[in-house]
Amino acid sequence: MKKLFLPALFIATIFTVISCQKADLKPNTTTQDQPAVVVNQTPQQAPPEVQPDDNPPIFGRVDDCLPTEVMLVAGQTMDAGTVTVSNDAEFIYVTYTATNGWLLTQTHLYVGDCALIPTNNPGNPIPGQFPYGGVHNRITSYTYQIPLSQIPAGNCGCIAAHSVVVQVDGNGNVTNTQTAWGNGTRINLSGGNWGMKFDYCSCLPGS
Repeated sequence: MKKLFLPALFIATIFTVISCQKADLKPNTTTQDQPAVVVNQTPQQAPPEVQPDDNPPIFGRVDDCLPTEVMLVAGQTMDAGTVTVSNDAEFIYVTYTATNGWLLTQTHLYVGDCALIPTNNPGNPIPGQFPYGGVHNRITSYTYQIPLSQIPAGNCGCIAAHSVVVQVDGNGNVTNTQTAWGNGTRINLSGGNWGMKFDYCSCLPGS
């Protein structure tokens, strides 16, 4: 009886172990069957389109019509006042204003195409040939009214504003006389005298 019992027990044990090993061979479906995780599904944004400029700038000044003002320079270094330029729909106005004890005795003015400023052969400006001018009795301000056709609305040109200015003592005696120009760039770039011009762009009134 004892000899028969042991083999039977041995066979039962082997059967149990084999059954457990077969059970462990079943596939694990708890994680392998899950879909992959997508980290970012948002497409990249295209760069914004550049919108065309519906109002491109117009040559010249359009929306403000503010005056252009430069220093009236006496003797190349001294502040003798201002030259102020503005325009309306018909005229360009150029005003000389003397300050700091200076007074106007002569003015000569050119308004128009920069290339047509009267000059001599060496290229120096000739104020006496400027189209506008006058002699004054020691005044502090003078205004020229020039047809807008000289620098038509929306266009640019040059102003050459020359003057002779003086200072006087308490008795009215002249103590200093100087040539003066509206501050800008030299007309004769190669040298010569220091006569100057400055740019002016006429505005479009009412635009």
